[in-house]
Amino acid sequence: MDRQSRLKRVIPRPVVRILKSLYYPSYRWVLRIRCWYADRYAGVPLTGRVTACPPALLRFRVNGSLDASRFLGVGERASQAIQAALLNPGKGIEPRQSVLDFGCGCGRTLLWLIRQFPDTRFHGTDVDAEAIEWCRRNLGSAEFRVNSPLPPLPYDDEQFDLIYALSVFTHLSDAHQRSWLPELRRILRRGGTLLLTVHGEEVWKRLSAEQQKRVRSEGFLFERSKKLRGIVPDWYHTEHYAIATVGLYFRVLNYARCAMGYQDVLIAQRD
Repeated sequence: MDRQSRLKRVIPRPVVRILKSLYYPSYRWVLRIRCWYADRYAGVPLTGRVTACPPALLRFRVNGSLDASRFLGVGERASQAIQAALLNPGKGIEPRQSVLDFGCGCGRTLLWLIRQFPDTRFHGTDVDAEAIEWCRRNLGSAEFRVNSPLPPLPYDDEQFDLIYALSVFTHLSDAHQRSWLPELRRILRRGGTLLLTVHGEEVWKRLSAEQQKRVRSEGFLFERSKKLRGIVPDWYHTEHYAIATVGLYFRVLNYARCAMGYQDVLIAQRD
């Protein structure tokens, strides 16, 4: 039993609830102050390859860190991992294709792909209006839109050749996933490719014994983060049931464990 679990057994639950009600709001305020300081004094290591980097709070929402170098590094590796994952089923990013980053945030991955594939038509959409506004101002070669928490999306039927969603389905409940999958199918052309990441065993094996039991019995686990409420979205853990769920709307081509860092990658096609 770890230290946190031992403390929970010793401290009465009413006291724990009071402590959390005080600590969580304080944590969020301190985080915002740290973000302000990072933007004002820390600076961003921009190079010739990357000429813009979003402010600290936007970076934290998608990266869980204030480190600008880490943010840029994760984005570059994600762009490379997308291309590597697409090679397995014989897919790729091509010139004149229309590609959607579903849940693009503040463009962590897109800012690399845009530079590497200048002749590809990139689009980005996200519920975070502040992040989308930053993308519009700084990543002008792509088109960006704000979407609602639930469908529909403001796109035409069969508009995209490729849709990728990194660290998006890891934050959605089962009901929300089943709402978004048919919508993504609608806007993906026939023969088009869907790439998404999920939290597989590498992530949920670190959970408590009770949570792991729920994952194994139900196939998924959805928890809400009280600590980071209003800063980052809810988080979601899933098992290979994702294959069956996505398979209701697409033909699954490949499932690769830990192909995107600690996240699993699922690739599917619309027939």
